[in-house]
Amino acid sequence: MNYREAVTWLENRNIPLGEFTLDNIKELLKIFDKPQDKLKIIHITGTNGKGSVASFIASALRENNYKVGKFTSPYITNIREEIEINNEEISEEDFAKLATEVREKVEELDEKKIFVSGFEILTSIAYIYFARNNLDFAVMEVGMGGRVDATNVMEKSIPVFCHISLDHANILGDTIGKIAHEKGGIIKENSQVFSYPQDEEARAELKKLSKEKNSSFEEFSQDEVEILSSNEEGNIFNFRDHKNVEISLIGDHQALNASLALMVLDFLKKGYGLDEEKIKEGLKKAKNIGRTECLSKDPLIIIDGSHNLDSIERIEESVKKFKYKKLILGFSLLKDKDHDHILKKIENIADKIVLTEIDSDRHTDLKELEAEFKKFSKKEIYPIKNREEAVEKTLSLAGEGDMILWCGSLYLIKDIRKIILEKLN
Repeated sequence: MNYREAVTWLENRNIPLGEFTLDNIKELLKIFDKPQDKLKIIHITGTNGKGSVASFIASALRENNYKVGKFTSPYITNIREEIEINNEEISEEDFAKLATEVREKVEELDEKKIFVSGFEILTSIAYIYFARNNLDFAVMEVGMGGRVDATNVMEKSIPVFCHISLDHANILGDTIGKIAHEKGGIIKENSQVFSYPQDEEARAELKKLSKEKNSSFEEFSQDEVEILSSNEEGNIFNFRDHKNVEISLIGDHQALNASLALMVLDFLKKGYGLDEEKIKEGLKKAKNIGRTECLSKDPLIIIDGSHNLDSIERIEESVKKFKYKKLILGFSLLKDKDHDHILKKIENIADKIVLTEIDSDRHTDLKELEAEFKKFSKKEIYPIKNREEAVEKTLSLAGEGDMILWCGSLYLIKDIRKIILEKLN
C-alpha cells in the first residue's frame, strides 16, 4: 500500500462488536515480539490535559538530549502527527511500509476471527515504530479511558493522571469514581503513580488502585503552584523548587499541567541526570496545536478543542487573558455531550454566535443546536451548515479589536484550523 491507501484502510477499519478487551491487540503485538515491552513508557490518561502534559514531558526530555517518541490522538492536521520521534512526524514512507507489514498479520488474524480495530492497529504501528528506533522514552497518551484502551498493553510504565471529570459517561461510567476506576486501570504492579489535583472521589479511587498494585501515589495541590504572570503569551509560575518556569501554552490550567509534568521529570532526574535549565527550556518550547491556539493576532483568532464541561470552563477562564472588545463565537458540539451545561457556559462569554455542523456521524443537527441555544439566549445566532461559510461569517462579524473563538470539539477544530490557515495564507 502507498500512504494514501494505508490511511484509507485504517480509517475504514471497523471497530469489532462486543465487549472491549485487550486480547486482540495483544495477539497482534505478540506476532511482532511485544515491542511495547522494549520501551520505557510514560503513560498518560485523564479527561483533559493529556496532550499538553505529553508535550511538556516529551519536550523536556528531548531538550535533555534523549530520543523521545510521542503518541497522541486525535490528530489535527494529518494522521502521522499522532506518531512522532523528537518532534518529527513519522514519514509517509515509513507509515505506509509499517501499515502494509501490519495489515498482512491483521488479515491472518481476521481469518482466525481475531479482529483488531483501526485504533488498535494505529497504536500497534506506533509501538513497532518506536521499538525499532531504539528510543530512550515513549510518551503514550491514552485514547479513551485506560483499562481497556489499546495503549494499555505494556508490562511496566510510569502512569500519569491528568484532571479527571465526567465525559464519555455512556462508556466509562456515570460517576467520577467509576471514570477514575476505568482510567486507573493503567496502573501496573510496583509503579510510581503521578496525579493532577483531583476531586476527592477520583483521588480516593486512584489511591485505592495504587495501593492494590503496591504502587506509590504522588500528587500536588493547587496551592503549590504560584502563578506569577498569565496572559495571551502563556504563563510564568513557581512550583516547589522550580522558579520562574515559563510556558507558551495559554491558561492557568496549563501551569497546573506543567506542574504535573515537572513531578514526573523530577522523578526521572535521579536516574537520567536531567538538567534543570534544559527542563525549563523544554517546557517553554512545548506546543499543543488546537488547544487554546492563537492562529492570528490581527484579527485575533483563537481555536480550542474544548469538548466537555470541564474544558469549556477552562476556555472560559483562558479567554480572560486576552484583550478584546466583543467575542465572536464559532461553535458546534457532538450529540453525546452534556449540552445544557456546556451551552450555557459558552453562551455566557459570547457576544455573537455562529453555529455549524461537525463532520461526524455523532454531530448535533444544526436546527436542534440553534433551538437549544434559543431556549435561554437572546444573542444573535447564525446557523451555517457549511463550515467554510461559517468561518467567513465569523470573520465578517468581527470588527476592529474583536476576538474570534472557535471551539466545541477537536473534530470540528481539525476542519476549522485548516480553513482559517488557508484563508490567512
